[in-house]
Amino acid sequence: MNEKEGKRGQVTIFIIIAILLIAIVVLIFLYYPKLFSARGTDTRNPIGYIQECIEDELEENIQIIKSQGGNFVSNDKTGYFYKKTEDEEGTYVRYLCYTDEALTLPCINQEPFLTEHVESEILSSIGESIDGCFESLVNSYENKGYEVNLERGKTYVQILPREILTDFNSTFDLKRGEESETYRNFKIEIESNLYELLEVSSNILIWEMNVGDAIPEAYMYDNPYIRVEKHRKSNEAKIYIISDINTGEEFRFAVRSLAYV
Repeated sequence: MNEKEGKRGQVTIFIIIAILLIAIVVLIFLYYPKLFSARGTDTRNPIGYIQECIEDELEENIQIIKSQGGNFVSNDKTGYFYKKTEDEEGTYVRYLCYTDEALTLPCINQEPFLTEHVESEILSSIGESIDGCFESLVNSYENKGYEVNLERGKTYVQILPREILTDFNSTFDLKRGEESETYRNFKIEIESNLYELLEVSSNILIWEMNVGDAIPEAYMYDNPYIRVEKHRKSNEAKIYIISDINTGEEFRFAVRSLAYV
């Protein structure tokens, strides 16, 4: 009797295992193609392809521009090499207000439209990559048998409250057989408080141009989430560091004005 019950128990276990194996096979059959297609961003998601192709470089370039006074490329003639600590390697910071007189006159604002200038620098820094990424996108789909029509519009960068928006303003049409798709929303949105940092920086430049100095405490009183640091470096430069206390994001620029007389 016990022997028969043991055999029945073994058969039951085998049946349960077989059912589980069948269920696993069915699940793989149903969901594996979807998982595979989701990984193939180059053929299923053109918008994601462009974002992945450009976003890392865009973020890196924005960081460089913020640390260099709004310029992507450094130039010894337009800036000061700043060390926050003695152990730190010197970093180029552009003069945004400058006088080449014997420090007897107020400085001249080098970028009256600072936000627009920074937008232009961001766009210029990724121009070649944008062309390369869209060309790669087209080739990727053509190699897989799609008919492709890409209409490139004018790309623009906007620094907005709480974000930096890059809009490629492009339309991408795909056709293969009877199926066709159109993609238009080619954008990259990066969270950032650069808009607010540049607003404070522009106000400081107005004071430097008209008075020859600015008081950091005044800006921190009106904007409790903003920190304004002013570092005097010999008789050549003042370095302003405008930062967001919550995120650590910062914008640096240099000034040479009459305040050193």
